[in-house]
Amino acid sequence: MLTVGAIAVGLLVALVFLLLPKEGTLIVTVAGPGSKRIDNVHVIVDGAKKCESSPCRVDKLPTGTHTVRVSAEGYEETADKVVQIRSGQEAIEDFELARASEGTGIRVAAEGAGLRLYVDGKEIGPLPQELKDMSPGQHTVRVAGSDRFKPYEETVTVVPDQLKALGPLKLEVLKGLAIIERGKNAEGAKVLLVSGAERRPIPKLPIKLDIRTDKSYRLVAVKPGYEKYDQPIEFEPGKAERTFTIDLEEAGTPVAAVPAYTPRPGGGGARAPKPAPAPKPAATGTLNINSIPVSLVVLDGVPKGTTPKIGLKVPAGTHTVLFIHKEKGRKTVSVKVPAGGKATAMARF
Repeated sequence: MLTVGAIAVGLLVALVFLLLPKEGTLIVTVAGPGSKRIDNVHVIVDGAKKCESSPCRVDKLPTGTHTVRVSAEGYEETADKVVQIRSGQEAIEDFELARASEGTGIRVAAEGAGLRLYVDGKEIGPLPQELKDMSPGQHTVRVAGSDRFKPYEETVTVVPDQLKALGPLKLEVLKGLAIIERGKNAEGAKVLLVSGAERRPIPKLPIKLDIRTDKSYRLVAVKPGYEKYDQPIEFEPGKAERTFTIDLEEAGTPVAAVPAYTPRPGGGGARAPKPAPAPKPAATGTLNINSIPVSLVVLDGVPKGTTPKIGLKVPAGTHTVLFIHKEKGRKTVSVKVPAGGKATAMARF
């Protein structure tokens, strides 16, 4: 009887074991540092993506050992973690992701050709550059290498696991390259490079000239029957090359000369000369001037205060507007105002 009972118990245990579920459930939660919520996570179980959000519930996993890996954009991916799934039970696994490190260092860019990066006196190479393995703390960054630009130097503090961005830097121009071209009606014009009392003739066009910015230069062109072309030669920070096109506008109609008085034959007294025809009023137009941010304005060499300037009446033709900002530098705009029409000179620093 005992043997029969033992067999019966064994059969019952085997039957229960066979009827028990052979699957379990895995619940995965994902958060960032400080339990911050993370969207668009990727939960990978046994190499297959199961969820794109947290919490992630994976049902009907076979009992036994499984691997779980979690990733999210901007965070470091975890290594595979081994979890044990038991029959009919829920296994809960919590993951806290660390932010992905770009590196420790600097990212440097600058406008202009021939510029190189130096850090703590050591030459790194041509720009742009990205250094990711610098030691935290203060470092001296220098950008130089071209005789056209004034070297730039700055002391920066490097923070662990961060890349400090510098630039794009715009270095002050020391020697610019002026490309002077012949434009409308410029054939046969006399072209001069003017600085104070210096008058340097330019014999032919087109031409390329190196211009040092420690002196003020103007490009002047004159031709009989045409308005004078007068343009300051200036270079914006970071831009050591600029093209100047000489366009000449026809001069206004000259006032007719008064004919000399001629007495009538046979006397009869003096005859009053015919009055000179009234001069034609010079053609004018309207000029609007503005800038972002507000700056000082110099119109054709005459200060006009600060922007905006709306509805200025000016002679028709080409005008030069110089914008001056105490922090952002200078910009020069050439604008043509049509007779009886409107034009706008705009600068954005």
